[in-house]
Amino acid sequence: MNILEGWHEFVERVRRFFRSRGYLEVSTAVLLRYPNLDANIEPIKVKLKLKGRERTFWLQTSPEYSMKKLLALHKRSIFQVAKVFRDGEYTPIHRPEFHMLEWYKIGEDYRYLINEIKDLLKDLFGVEEFREIPLGTAFEEFLGIRVGEDEDLLKEALSKAGIHFEESDDWETLFFRAYIELERKLNAEVPTFLYDFPKPLCALAKIRGNLAERFELFYKGMELANGWTEETDPEEVRSRLMREAKRRNLPLDEEFINAHRDIPPCSGCSIGLDRLFMLWIGVSDFDTLEKKLFYPSLPL
Repeated sequence: MNILEGWHEFVERVRRFFRSRGYLEVSTAVLLRYPNLDANIEPIKVKLKLKGRERTFWLQTSPEYSMKKLLALHKRSIFQVAKVFRDGEYTPIHRPEFHMLEWYKIGEDYRYLINEIKDLLKDLFGVEEFREIPLGTAFEEFLGIRVGEDEDLLKEALSKAGIHFEESDDWETLFFRAYIELERKLNAEVPTFLYDFPKPLCALAKIRGNLAERFELFYKGMELANGWTEETDPEEVRSRLMREAKRRNLPLDEEFINAHRDIPPCSGCSIGLDRLFMLWIGVSDFDTLEKKLFYPSLPL
């Protein structure tokens, strides 16, 4: 099977997997009136001339906002294979344009999604062995540090572990310095789920105590999936997004916030589909994919 045929077969297998489980496939807009608000992702602004005047739009960094609006309207489990765009990302396993698989399951939490991803990986790779590690346990096991919400204590822990940081770093920057080191040491030759994230990194996940019901998946040196139990309280969602909008001087999508009044309890997850395909076909980087499959849109 050549790489072109492989991509066709791979995407069809992914689609069959979700359809067989009762999901409806959807397609939503790529150009949005408001940007996705994510602390660690830069959206791309687009200027268009419409009816004689210039207007600002944004390329989606994820189909999350549009898909959640559909959840509010139709209350059905849905999935999508979408093109997404992110500024400032260009490495062997990052590109400013890539394919994302995103799905939402009505009536289930993040534990359901972890088990569902296991079934997907069994179907695609035939793997039977998995690891699940609470994030706090992983930091202690692989780095010998405890990650609390106290910034000074976290600096002290990083210093003892020999992890470089700047004195000016805030808590989140300190955490991700440690998280990058954790990724290196995981040695995830079997699919490894890190779950239960610190509350400050909840994104739009439901919080239980001081932990967010959120997980990430690592396999063979790559982060593949990011999912959580969805927070559906519109005022809580507003509070979280407002902080990010103010911090970065970005507009807020009120329609998205108000949609949470009608979103049923659910969980959602995204997977970098190109990365998953690399593992499936045996390709190590985007350069090879672009030469043989995706004509490079941004040659350097």
